[in-house]
Amino acid sequence: MTKRAAAKIPLAVLGFCLVSASSPPPPQEVVIRPQKPLRHDVAVVLKLVQVYVSDKKNKAVDDLGREDFVLTVDGQPVEVTAFERHKLSVPPAPPAPKAEAGKPPAADRPAAGSPGGAMSRNFFLFFDFAFNNQRGTRKSKDAALHFLVTEVKPGDKVGLASYSLTRGLSIHEFLTADIPKVREAVETLGLKGIAGRAEDIEQEYWRLQTEVETPLELRGSEGGDTGAIPASKTPFFNWRRQESKSQAQNFLLKLTAFARALRYVPGQKLLLLFSTGIANSLIYGIQEGNPTNVNSPRGFDAGDHILRTQNEAMLKELATANCSMFAFDTRAAAVVPTLFDYDEATFEARYRNLFTEQGVHQNTNLVFKDERVTGQYSLERFSSITGGKYYGNIDEYKRNLDQLEEMTGAFYVLGYPVSETWDGAYHEVKVEVKRPGLTVRAQKGFFNPRPFAEMAGLERQLHLLDLALSDRPLFQAPLPAAMTALACPPTRDANLLMVAKIPAETVDALGGEKVELVSFVFDENDNLADMRRSVDALSRFRERPLYFASGAFVKAGSYKCRLVLRDLTTGNAAVASARVFVPPPQTANIRLHSVLLLSPEGGQVFLEGRPAGVKAGEGPALAWMKTYPFDVKRYSPAIAPLPWGTFRVYGAVPCTIMGIDGAQISLRAALVNTATASRIALPITLHDRIDQGETFVQFFELSLSGAAAGSYVLYLYAEEKSAGSLSYATAPLTLR
Repeated sequence: MTKRAAAKIPLAVLGFCLVSASSPPPPQEVVIRPQKPLRHDVAVVLKLVQVYVSDKKNKAVDDLGREDFVLTVDGQPVEVTAFERHKLSVPPAPPAPKAEAGKPPAADRPAAGSPGGAMSRNFFLFFDFAFNNQRGTRKSKDAALHFLVTEVKPGDKVGLASYSLTRGLSIHEFLTADIPKVREAVETLGLKGIAGRAEDIEQEYWRLQTEVETPLELRGSEGGDTGAIPASKTPFFNWRRQESKSQAQNFLLKLTAFARALRYVPGQKLLLLFSTGIANSLIYGIQEGNPTNVNSPRGFDAGDHILRTQNEAMLKELATANCSMFAFDTRAAAVVPTLFDYDEATFEARYRNLFTEQGVHQNTNLVFKDERVTGQYSLERFSSITGGKYYGNIDEYKRNLDQLEEMTGAFYVLGYPVSETWDGAYHEVKVEVKRPGLTVRAQKGFFNPRPFAEMAGLERQLHLLDLALSDRPLFQAPLPAAMTALACPPTRDANLLMVAKIPAETVDALGGEKVELVSFVFDENDNLADMRRSVDALSRFRERPLYFASGAFVKAGSYKCRLVLRDLTTGNAAVASARVFVPPPQTANIRLHSVLLLSPEGGQVFLEGRPAGVKAGEGPALAWMKTYPFDVKRYSPAIAPLPWGTFRVYGAVPCTIMGIDGAQISLRAALVNTATASRIALPITLHDRIDQGETFVQFFELSLSGAAAGSYVLYLYAEEKSAGSLSYATAPLTLR
């Protein structure tokens, strides 16, 4: 298993193997100011609609004005109060004008309509492994990589999702502007989850079914082999066909849940689906046989009512979530037909006549040419209803992606005021243009928001995912919190500790009866290395600051740590993050571990996470205070910036000695200004020392007199003179 693929397995814990959801999240609300990019703000109720307009050649139209648009909501015209035009491709610069005699050349001016601060395009690459084939998937990966390299523009965001029968719906990358990371994820997608059998089963089912229904005189000579389905095979194909329907139903439900969750994401979402599609005959049935032949036992099949209903519900969810689907049909890449394939398919059915006594009708035995048992129609319908486009040959992906770029390279943003009503009601939106001959792709409607408590699991998981991965979460501005990450002496449970301070005002805002505290550790490639979760009632700590600690056991390397606290009733959340380097196993005589700075504020509230695999009430909490055993009655971690004018700061640092008897350790300290790189030596006073075998914890006091306001890095050096060994540790320190 590749490194990237292996890193995705823990993401299932985040709920990326998605389940059904029912309640929609709040829609986007924004503030508009003339000549500035639109921004989202839940305090102002202004609805945005992102609109793509193309001509008959599928090229983007970028010269429309506000007066060219007609906007209706629930059938009633509304006034467009905010308007923006965005063009993502910069036109080539015109040749420099020649200078006239005696005059300098004219100064360069930026081209009108050049991009700058524009809203980004949001793409999701969606790989369907359930309704696909090996060659089609390989071509899909080639197409996706080509898209990432040649078609994505600066500012665009791309996400990566897939669906398989074994793993369900998985989000490998959320919407991100880090395109190399998405490309790496695409390259490491495996092909083991491909099923690709539903269409084959459907085609074989109908081929054998028509052999039964073909009149005897048309199937062969009298007394000869009729080619009918053996009675023993009928239950088998009925069972396999029902299994295909179950697979299709599961796919539709997962994609519906995914669409509901994407209501969270502002703006237009462009889904690039790589799939062979669900066979049309599974959903909508098939009109089989000669319509005038009363002896045909299956003259008409109305399809599956449940699948048809679920398919229409999925299409409505995609449309109302502002998701346009661009379907790339991979069926053409499944096989390379030979000159004899047509004859083999038709002679095997023993019926090639188009002309009968009743007239001319379609030869239903020609399943080699029959699109009714393929997924083409379902993919075309996906694309049509959602405002996207169907591309029928994956081998032509370069040309098709160029066309997609032409269609989406320019767009408009229309804004209009709406009343903020928390009732979950649906409102239909229709956008038209006055100029004839143009095609408009825009959001079909929206839902009013619902309270967080009424959201289903998928919406909540996407909400958590955004908080965990985004430096600027889409869904809310997180409440303030601060954290430090420490590389500590290894224990059975952890070699990395995270200690966070949650201010009293944040505790009050999160003061529900059920608040989840989730710690994430990401490696230098942003792969999830560890995640731990606990739930507590923070209502008992109102009006008091709170300290929370969690840990992880990870390999050597650089890590980004993140803590998310979320009220499971209101959805209010706080986020804190920090970075740390975990060194490899010790080989030197002396090693200083991470420094924990302390403030002389005792009597604080401390919560501790639990080691991985230990549930609440089943074992001890993470005993991080054994690693940093400070007196909680006198001190608390100094995590937030210190007030300028602070004269003293305290701290604790573990030190491990190996191979030196009677070691004598001396400590010295210095501050380095991160802005100027100036260095200040700090007087240090040593206090208590607590021995823990080969490791001891040294408590110390630093004098900060003379340090100006600013951001610093504290360097702490430990030296053992007899062996000439030296080690150092660092800690961020800010004075405000």
